[in-house]
Amino acid sequence: MDLPQDVLDLGDRVFGLLEDGLDEEAEPELRTLLRQVERHLGRDAPGTVELYDVLGGVLYRLHRLPESEAVHREALTRYRRSLGPEDPITLACARNLATALVMRGEIEEGTTLLEETFRLLTDREGPDDPDTLITAKTLGSILFGHYDRPRGLALLEDTHARCLRLFGRDDELTLDACSDLAAALWESDRHTEAAQLLIGLFQDYYRLAGWDHPLTQQTRERLFRMGVRVN
Repeated sequence: MDLPQDVLDLGDRVFGLLEDGLDEEAEPELRTLLRQVERHLGRDAPGTVELYDVLGGVLYRLHRLPESEAVHREALTRYRRSLGPEDPITLACARNLATALVMRGEIEEGTTLLEETFRLLTDREGPDDPDTLITAKTLGSILFGHYDRPRGLALLEDTHARCLRLFGRDDELTLDACSDLAAALWESDRHTEAAQLLIGLFQDYYRLAGWDHPLTQQTRERLFRMGVRVN
């Protein structure tokens, strides 16, 4: 079923706000869009459930974690029903829910869900699939911070190496993996390696986004806290 033009126009407006980082302004209109799409397409239609997942991410970024968890749970239930439990879209939603659970302090449940998601993605899509690597990066950071430092660090190192090989150093996933690995190396008292990674990351952000970009400045501040000055 095609959506009416007014619903399509609302969708364009909502995603325009999200692209501009205006989550707080987008959230109420996103809820309106979700209700309208659900009415036209049905509860379990992929387009409807995708909006649930998007809403969960917006609520997560707004630090409204209980609401984010509830919305992601609803999205995951619907995806499992309509697409099946092992579909890549379902598994990406499971990863989002697991992250929200960990951030809420429900670490055991979130980690268990993330471990299962990582296993299914590795078996289905392979270890080099972008969704697998995103999940590996998230799982590595959580394991390092809460359960198993050696395994978490090894997973972060492997993920960063795969991203470099597959996508190059300028890819967003590679940059994110580098940032997480540097933090884990620093906490593991491998300070020289951590600083070298962050210096390279700073140079990459500066080259790609410019001096004033928040990620450039955040990385510069991290280096300053390590005792490294960059100009």
